[in-house]
Amino acid sequence: MLNHPLTQYMFCSPNEGAAALVVCDAAVAHRYTDRPVFLRSTEVRTRRYGAYEVHTPSTGVEHVPAPTVDAARAAFEKAGVAPSEVEIAQLQDTDAGAEVIHMAEVGLCADGEQPGLIADGATGIGGRLPVNTDGGLIANGEPVGASGLRQVHELVHQMRGTAGERQVPGRPRVGVAQLYGAPGVAAVSVLTR
Repeated sequence: MLNHPLTQYMFCSPNEGAAALVVCDAAVAHRYTDRPVFLRSTEVRTRRYGAYEVHTPSTGVEHVPAPTVDAARAAFEKAGVAPSEVEIAQLQDTDAGAEVIHMAEVGLCADGEQPGLIADGATGIGGRLPVNTDGGLIANGEPVGASGLRQVHELVHQMRGTAGERQVPGRPRVGVAQLYGAPGVAAVSVLTR
């Protein structure tokens, strides 16, 4: 037990790692693959004054949305995609509770609906909204700085149908990746095929 009810293995392990991504113009993507995945948007936001942050010594009286809320809204708007169209998500899960919090912050469900989605199996590989199909940070560790590209890597494999034993049925068409880091910086990317 580290912080009731969280135990040691409900937190990810920070570690080292690297990632690289090959990107080309959408007009020529078919020259390199018959299954292109398109990065429709990436948005980064920082917390606004009054937004809760773990390192904040106090919180404001009024509710101010977390930076993930702002980043997600901007990313979906820029991509021309609604959160309801998302078929697979990779969400920051440095601890077991973060994934659940970010499901609502990204707009994949209303706050409070998360326990029901999890209990019904909706977030599992065979569910209607698979989340962290590669096990997320808890399974992979957190190579600080490379976490976002690990998420994109998983989304691309899922959307191409090359994820092997973790493959989501039906090859998802719309995916979202979300990162959050202290002190209050969030990024959200929307991908489509």
